[in-house]
Amino acid sequence: MKVELVDDAGEFRRLAGEYLSRDPLRHTVIATAIENFASGLSDGRVVFAAVRADGVVIGAGMQAGPHSIYLSDVPDPIVGELAERFAEHVPDAPGVEAAPGIGLVFAERWSALRGGKFRMDFASRLYRLGALRVPEVPGRLRGALDADIDICEQWLDGMRNEVGVGLDRAAIRVRIALGRLWLWERDGRPVSLAAHQARAYGWSRIGPVYTPPEERRNGYAGALTAHLSQWLRDKGSRVCLFTDLGNPTSNKIYQAIGYEPVHNFVHYVFE
Repeated sequence: MKVELVDDAGEFRRLAGEYLSRDPLRHTVIATAIENFASGLSDGRVVFAAVRADGVVIGAGMQAGPHSIYLSDVPDPIVGELAERFAEHVPDAPGVEAAPGIGLVFAERWSALRGGKFRMDFASRLYRLGALRVPEVPGRLRGALDADIDICEQWLDGMRNEVGVGLDRAAIRVRIALGRLWLWERDGRPVSLAAHQARAYGWSRIGPVYTPPEERRNGYAGALTAHLSQWLRDKGSRVCLFTDLGNPTSNKIYQAIGYEPVHNFVHYVFE
């Protein structure tokens, strides 16, 4: 086995596309990143990694901008070498996200190489949409407009303060222009927000989803996600999303509307 690094999304798609397409749900993060960088929606530094055996890609990983390294289900014997190659090329990577066993081995090797420590930050779960159940909640789904940029920015700043994930104003503007940012509106007033990623290999991933504190416990996030899921499915997509396992409320909401658990992941922060 050997590790090959690529810094061009189009080149990596040609190299690893067949591998990614065999399990596009498991590879939704990497597949979406390829689409975003290839289309120009994302820019800046990106490093993709392909694990090859006898010329065939059997594993993948990536690191983009300020984000953590992300790994697919790579073979155990190559995890240490992946850590070494990423440490050479992106020594400032803040962490790693992967399946639990892979993530731990990678973090241990990284820490040995870099002389630091690591800690578990959060655990997440990937869900796929099964039989959709749309709740009856007052309001309606609508696409966000330029006039909604201020409220979307306010809410996503709030989300960043709460959970460390959000979108800046420029990213909000682009997603509105692309039709990938949505609101749940009640009595003419936005009360919840959701975005979705570009479709990749037949799958569309919803996220982020955010309801401001003053609008919670009204069912808006569940209704918004359910209606957006139906819209995406009607457009021909299979639909998935991630949850934070530390937030039992969101996991309960998504399972109630028909999402089924598929994979668990861990995120380690390097210190």
